Amino acid sequence: MAKSFQGRKIIVTGAATGIGKATTEALIASGASVALWDIDKAACGAIAANSSEKAIALEADVASAASVEKAMADTIEALGGIDGAFNNAGIGIDTLPLEVIEEADFDRIVSINMKGVWLCMKHQLAHMKANGGGSIVNNASVAGLVGLAMQGAYSGTKHAVVGMTKAAALEAAPEKVRVNAICPGATYTPILTHLLEAGVTEDMLSEMAAQKRLAKPEEIANAACWLLSDEASFMTGVAMPVDGGWTAH
Repeated sequence: MAKSFQGRKIIVTGAATGIGKATTEALIASGASVALWDIDKAACGAIAANSSEKAIALEADVASAASVEKAMADTIEALGGIDGAFNNAGIGIDTLPLEVIEEADFDRIVSINMKGVWLCMKHQLAHMKANGGGSIVNNASVAGLVGLAMQGAYSGTKHAVVGMTKAAALEAAPEKVRVNAICPGATYTPILTHLLEAGVTEDMLSEMAAQKRLAKPEEIANAACWLLSDEASFMTGVAMPVDGGWTAH
């Protein structure tokens, strides 16, 4: 990745595993100071400990307003501010038709995947607008662009992320804040592991992509980093597929 993030200060949520971890490592390798947010602080601490750049690990539950507020305050204190954020934290649920999903499961996925992105952007936007601008990237998934049978709740939250991304981009542009989303296809992450345990096969998912394979986390991380970088300076309000051609059908 040729992009330089020297001097940049960036939050990554869901930084302990999968796409979040790969993005964190790519940003650190390119010179960024990174605040790693996750409910698994120990895993983030291990990543930060291996960094030659400034990296801090913070326990953060994106579904909790108090937790996000504290993580934001701790990040600003440690890094002196932020000018970038990758809102990646999210979960999947069992593959079930909408009428069978339990209310508690529906509420949980909405709290993390939708409310969590809003809570993070709430603080990030306020800070960036008041401090000269910045760039936010939200992880919306290909499920934010198409409907996924047996994944109605998940798909609903990801469509909401796309909608919030576009609205925030329009609101924040005058203050030099860009807001975009990436929409990954099936990727080797803990959410994929959950799907495989539920009976979905890699072949089924690979067949959805024109390239007939799954993505590596690093491939998605490269797209997220590009949108965060100044190389994407005229990109805002975009929901960018990184899906091996899934949405080309």
